[in-house]
Amino acid sequence: MFRKFAGLGGCLTLALLLAAAMPGSVLGASGAATTATTHAITVTAWQAALIAIGYYLANSPWLFGLAFFTLYRPLVAGFFVGLILGDPAQGTLIGAAINIPYLGFISAGGNLPADAGFAGWVGTTVALASGLDATKAIPIAFGLGLLGTIIFYGRMAIDSVFAHWADARAEKADIAGVALMNWLPGQLLLFVISFVPVFLLALNGPSAVQDALNSLPLWTVNGLVIAGGILPAIGIALNMRFIFRGSAIPYFFIGYILMTATHGSLSLVVVAAIGLCLAYLHLSFVRRDAPAPAPARAEAVGRAEAEPSTGVAVSTGAAGGAGAPAEAEPKVRLTRGDLVRSWMLWTFFAHANYNYERLQGTGFAHAMTPIIKRLYTTDDEIRAALKRHLVFFNTEPNFGNVVHGTVIAMEEQRANGAAISDDAINSVKSGLMGPMAGIGDTLSQSTITPILLALGIGIAGGTASGSAVPTLSGATGNPLGAIIYIVLVSIVIVAIGYTAWMAGYARGRSFVTELLKSGTIDRVLIGAGVLGNMVLGALAASFVVVNLAPTVTIAGAQMNLQAAIIDPLFPGALALGLVVMTWWLLRRRVNPLALLAAFLVFSIIAAYPFFGPGQQNSGDYSYQACTSSLLHQYSPCGAPPVPTVVPAAAPSTQPSPASQPSASSQP
Repeated sequence: MFRKFAGLGGCLTLALLLAAAMPGSVLGASGAATTATTHAITVTAWQAALIAIGYYLANSPWLFGLAFFTLYRPLVAGFFVGLILGDPAQGTLIGAAINIPYLGFISAGGNLPADAGFAGWVGTTVALASGLDATKAIPIAFGLGLLGTIIFYGRMAIDSVFAHWADARAEKADIAGVALMNWLPGQLLLFVISFVPVFLLALNGPSAVQDALNSLPLWTVNGLVIAGGILPAIGIALNMRFIFRGSAIPYFFIGYILMTATHGSLSLVVVAAIGLCLAYLHLSFVRRDAPAPAPARAEAVGRAEAEPSTGVAVSTGAAGGAGAPAEAEPKVRLTRGDLVRSWMLWTFFAHANYNYERLQGTGFAHAMTPIIKRLYTTDDEIRAALKRHLVFFNTEPNFGNVVHGTVIAMEEQRANGAAISDDAINSVKSGLMGPMAGIGDTLSQSTITPILLALGIGIAGGTASGSAVPTLSGATGNPLGAIIYIVLVSIVIVAIGYTAWMAGYARGRSFVTELLKSGTIDRVLIGAGVLGNMVLGALAASFVVVNLAPTVTIAGAQMNLQAAIIDPLFPGALALGLVVMTWWLLRRRVNPLALLAAFLVFSIIAAYPFFGPGQQNSGDYSYQACTSSLLHQYSPCGAPPVPTVVPAAAPSTQPSPASQPSASSQP
């Protein structure tokens, strides 16, 4: 059965990989650098279908629980969209740019602030097919991400019905029926509501976006370019909420200064390596302070210690723990295969029927089916076991596997005669799922994933520093950034999930409290905070750009305020100030979506030519003078770039906004 599941996921993924497997297109366009002026691509029906399947897979269980960490991330989605459309290098570059604002993306407890997967798959398709560069893709993708939440919340509501279908199967002691209700109806629904809108948008969206851009004044399109340099501050600041604290704070500024001092030439991989060294030195010589996510850990310790006493020592008969009866051999014993099958079912199907009523409840029951088959034989025992595991449950699906291992150990003891009641088992589940969710989400979504994503984005290319706007279309993307990220995050997440599952079974409930009290979690979080701050600082210097356009006239000479005064003192100071200000606003409970709207509106207003050339007729304004607006999108400020010589045979017409070279080119 598991081979079928893995084979299905592998075949669907392979279809995406082979979609554009044509000579010269696997790693980019014939090895040549991608130019700033991109070309439009016509999306065929079969390409739109593959893109829609990719988005479905990003939300599905078929990739061994790794879809959320891989295909759901815009960096990876951009690579696959580029592969399907024949330009994986540019697709990776656009996906990397879209991923920056989503770097601090966290989905926990049934909440989805924005659909990063929808933004990645559809946003990259629209940008790549319309010939837009990456900076213009960022604000477009943000809007699409908000649209994608409709799919998520609709699915969460309807999936609640399928949980009641599983209840009906449990009443009949139908183990296979409960498992079927967890994955089949929910996945049929998910495929329909995922495939149809993405297919239609991929097929028709690029031309609609192109027409809309062509109808806009040029300064509004340039406003999107400016927004592409400002909006990444939100994603970086969202992630800073979890690690920008305590003694790890200076490392953020070290990473930022390293990147600005080297003018962006330092690889993020090198910065991460330096961060690892500094993390080791920090843990060795700096006085141990409170871990970065102090609230999460405090909640975890409090809930674990306050857990209702069951009066039963939890251990496994196989392990010979303190709670195992010494006088009698267990009449039924779980095998290693039972544990592995249960872990695999959870890893595959934890969120197959994610719903508002039970969240992961049906997924937990599905994972327990091999255990129930082994331990219980009568219909009454099977019915009772299925019903007690179909109740509400929710935790982080990898670190939280400690809970499952502990519950399995309790079930095994119960089957061998231990006086463990339903209430005892459910009290352990409810007592541990919260603490493990706090620790797990902090480590997996707030620390591990952003760090590895930052490395992948750095490898993908398209960095910029100082006063230069990240005109990512002017660089050749590197698909290895997405590929390396996929490999690293998959290894880490699978290893964590398996280890936590087996440790929970072997050591029972005491494992959690021992781990929390030992200080191991503290040291891991502190070290991860040092490394994460280093990488985030370097990332902020690479992608967050603020360029002041106004000039002052002194002794008949014009001087740009930023180029002449601010940058000589501290290059990138305005961008750094924007990131820190955004972090402060988020700490003050300002809604991230409100910040997004405010930054986007400000960027477009700041691009309007309030003074200078083109003020009277902004439609004809070619944006070649940096004194015409509050912010500008190219560097350095000074004489206009030399216009491109148009061949005599070519018509001398004004380029459309979507392909205007001056909107993203460097002088």
